[in-house]
Amino acid sequence: MRLRSGDRDWSHDNADHQNGDRKICWMAVLPLVAGEPTSPFECAAMAADLTNQVCHWGSRGVGYINADVTLTLSRLPSGGELGLRGENAVASAGISVGTATLYDRARALGTCVVTALSNAERLIDLADGDR
Repeated sequence: MRLRSGDRDWSHDNADHQNGDRKICWMAVLPLVAGEPTSPFECAAMAADLTNQVCHWGSRGVGYINADVTLTLSRLPSGGELGLRGENAVASAGISVGTATLYDRARALGTCVVTALSNAERLIDLADGDR
């Protein structure tokens, strides 16, 4: 997976992107089951699982636990490479809702919305090379 944040270049190194800027990721979706083809919908659903990361990853790590994700598609993706761009996150009383746009090589194809619970006492440090 390649990452981009703010005006930084694309990279594979999480440490380059542990900051307060908006996150974008681009990934080649791997097969869900070895030896079985992955459907376009399965690719989109697996990419949607990263919505919490692109919406809630800040300068100290990811401070929210993904409780639910909703994927809405205007069409199925073409190919197994997808991008996800964090658009916003709105939080109150320990609950946050984050929204991201899902892309393939052609253009935007849907949105992902994540509902998450605060985990401020146990942030997930994605810059830690052991993760």
